[in-house]
Amino acid sequence: MEDKLVVPLFVLPNGIFPTSEEPLRVFEPRYKQMLDDCILNDLPFGYIATKKPYTEIEGWSSPSEFGVLTKIENITEQGSNLLFTAKGVSRFKVKKIIPPALPAKMFDDVFPSVDELIEEYIEKDPFGKLYLRAEIEEIDDLDGTIEEKRWEDFIISWSKHIIEVDYILKATGLSPEKILLILRNEFIPYSNSGLWGACISILDSYEKKQKALSSDNAEEVLKLVESSLQQK
Repeated sequence: MEDKLVVPLFVLPNGIFPTSEEPLRVFEPRYKQMLDDCILNDLPFGYIATKKPYTEIEGWSSPSEFGVLTKIENITEQGSNLLFTAKGVSRFKVKKIIPPALPAKMFDDVFPSVDELIEEYIEKDPFGKLYLRAEIEEIDDLDGTIEEKRWEDFIISWSKHIIEVDYILKATGLSPEKILLILRNEFIPYSNSGLWGACISILDSYEKKQKALSSDNAEEVLKLVESSLQQK
């Protein structure tokens, strides 16, 4: 029988996608313990969005059904904070949530150490953790591909949207030709990583993000991105 795959869960208001890179800061004891465990055992963690409608598990925000296995890179210390880059790798589905060993607590400005909190549960739950965990099922990369002309038409539509927003906000001052060239160079020819990159920039609803993460094929994800772009 195969071993069950259990990973720590980092639950934040918004999730990420494969290929995403996001700088994060950790200061809570539960996530410091999580980082220690991941680094010592060379394991990823599950970066996952907060479930909507909102619910809690032992006082902590409940995770969604689908998330992204994430690697820890470039970890540094800054005072009592740990800074690192979270790099999204592959998708997963939560099969079973493993609650933390201790319920959520409110602390003053100074957090207790990880060791101090472990002492509160170690006798009762020697294998427990301060953070949420889950038994997960990994999801394969997207099947299929997108026809070249259709993908190029989408990139052009995306560039037009960026040009309109940039004109209103006067954000970059780049010419329309330059914006289109940047997108062409980064996203053409088609690749699954490019499609996930479009998801990062365009999908903004919880439902569509979860739908994309659960999708089997590239066509289904592109339709989600196209409809979101049209609504913008």
